[in-house]
Amino acid sequence: MLKPIRIADTASANQLIKLWAARYMPDLSVLPAEKGQFPIATLMEYATEAGRSQTVEQARRLLKLHCQIAGLKTNSLFSYLPNIVNLAEARQLADSVEQVYSTMLEVYLQQPPPSRYLHFMTVSSDVFSRLALSALMLPTIIQLAEAVEPAILQLQAQHLCSSNRRSIGFMTTQFHFSTRELLKHLSPCEQVLLSPYLKFVEEQVYIPWQRICQAAEHYSTVSPTFVLVEQMLPNSQTIAEEVYRQASGLHGQSCSQRGAFSNPEVAASTIRDLNMIQAYLWLCLLENDLTSIEQELLPLCQMVFPTVGVSWALVESVLQLLVQEIQARVKPDQLSLLLPYTRALQARFAAGVPELPEKKLLYL
Repeated sequence: MLKPIRIADTASANQLIKLWAARYMPDLSVLPAEKGQFPIATLMEYATEAGRSQTVEQARRLLKLHCQIAGLKTNSLFSYLPNIVNLAEARQLADSVEQVYSTMLEVYLQQPPPSRYLHFMTVSSDVFSRLALSALMLPTIIQLAEAVEPAILQLQAQHLCSSNRRSIGFMTTQFHFSTRELLKHLSPCEQVLLSPYLKFVEEQVYIPWQRICQAAEHYSTVSPTFVLVEQMLPNSQTIAEEVYRQASGLHGQSCSQRGAFSNPEVAASTIRDLNMIQAYLWLCLLENDLTSIEQELLPLCQMVFPTVGVSWALVESVLQLLVQEIQARVKPDQLSLLLPYTRALQARFAAGVPELPEKKLLYL
């Protein structure tokens, strides 16, 4: 969950803010290269003021429809749970999600265009990345966070108070589906430019990166706890992808309501969830407190995973793989800091088997 916080201007906090911002680098790999030539000129045209205006205009036309479509898909997943949301609340949620995206699009629209000389570069995507990618990155991460914060906090206040605490699972799923639906209708160049913003907004709803940066402000940059978190944060995505690869080897032939474990959309959501679990682990380590895992992460997982047909046994199995991968990447003298939290994480999940209304689960 997002909480209204401000991060102090300390060396430790600033170092983690840089690592947080690095998560949202544009991904040029989705762009086709014709005859070995990278489409720089086309990408740069979409990055101009006129190009961004065109993208925002199209996105706004699509938003209302696709937030409603996402709401229908989310309702379908959660329909067996009594009183999770009613029809009026679901419609209100779609409108609120649309407002969050609209605020994000305003920030996207206001970004200065990259230098004109970039239009005339004729280099590979690797060279272009080194020379020009910084011109396409998000604005200052705190600026973007502060811009979307009021809309997200209003959404949380309206929706989480409207029915019950389990509805946070409904809300995060709504964002996931809305992002996916919107991206389907953008050109590859528009996807490259807008995807980091969409990813940022989606992660703001359920991954506490901002709170991790705030929790770090009380540490010196040489504190063993801070050094451990600083070392591991840049590896979050790599760790998530490796754990997903291992889990696919064990469970690749099985299915949930969202499809086979090897399905690209299931892969994306699984990797996202593994990033979320890591973030909560580092937040609790910096806070020297397990409350965030106990009161936020575990209830969310208890809500969402069984709802989409994932057995709790699978959740614990993948969590074990995650813990093993994290522990394999830390130095021996750091294990004493880490083990109390990884053991507590697993113990809370082992004791937290959800009790949900009867429903056929698809065990992976």
